[in-house]
Amino acid sequence: MNQIAILLATYNGIKYLPEMVESLESQTYSEFVCYFHDDGSTDGTSDWIREWTDRHPEKYRILEGPRQGAAKNNFLWMLSQVDAPYYMFADQDDVWLPEKIAKTMEKMKELEKSRGTDQPLCVFTDMYVVDDKLRILDSSFIRYIERSPERIKLSQLLVDNPSAGCTQLFNRPLRQLAGQLRDVQAIEMHDIWVLALAAACGEGHVSVVDEPLSYYRQHEKNEMGAVAESGMQKLFRNLRELCNGQVRKKKKEFVQRARDLAGQLAAVDGISDSNRQFLSEFSRIGEQNKFRRIHFYKQHDISRLHRTVWMYLWI
Repeated sequence: MNQIAILLATYNGIKYLPEMVESLESQTYSEFVCYFHDDGSTDGTSDWIREWTDRHPEKYRILEGPRQGAAKNNFLWMLSQVDAPYYMFADQDDVWLPEKIAKTMEKMKELEKSRGTDQPLCVFTDMYVVDDKLRILDSSFIRYIERSPERIKLSQLLVDNPSAGCTQLFNRPLRQLAGQLRDVQAIEMHDIWVLALAAACGEGHVSVVDEPLSYYRQHEKNEMGAVAESGMQKLFRNLRELCNGQVRKKKKEFVQRARDLAGQLAAVDGISDSNRQFLSEFSRIGEQNKFRRIHFYKQHDISRLHRTVWMYLWI
């Protein structure tokens, strides 16, 4: 049985949620159950969900539970509540193309054939970046945020995540490992936790469908939006932040987030021994002098698609 649990976390999403659910109804792959957990909406979202699930109880269900306070917490809580062979995260304001699930599952089956069905595995896809009216702004979310679908080594993912949670499909073995997260505040978002954890299990545990299979809507209420800047815009922003003291603070926070993530990954039972050693050393690399830190980054290819040298200034 290849049933997928689609986890749809909501908060004040009534404006776009019906369109997202309609796109689920249009999927060519129908072996899924969609679970909602609303985080205290005040705009009618929870009423709409209850009405919809009452009409479609076989495919749509509500997870009753406490408020989580943020999308990351909400998705991870939902993941802990549902047992299924496969999982997908869904954002309330996106729209999925009809073949999104089918094509992602096809790639998952290829991974399982090569790695085994008992191995923790994750697949992600690309997306169209669109405005609030679904007008296309860019044909590739991954490239829009200046990432590459080919850079899926663990050392690269720690500092250059190309994947959004709403593009991921992963299996039960990976979900079981994800539940070992010790400190939810030590990770930036649920998507990098799942993706990096799969990569930490060994080479070939992550794969990508390099094709846009959903519309990633940009609007004023995105919790984590796709941001693209021209070289000149980035230069002026960095100069402005340099003058007000924000550059050093932001860059140091970025560097520390990667090390905090590494520390959480290293504590998971089930990752490869070699990756555990690498992650443990990386999580403590700040204790070393600057020369040793740069050497470690270069030795293990902890790099970004762009601005790796700029990153070295702050490690």
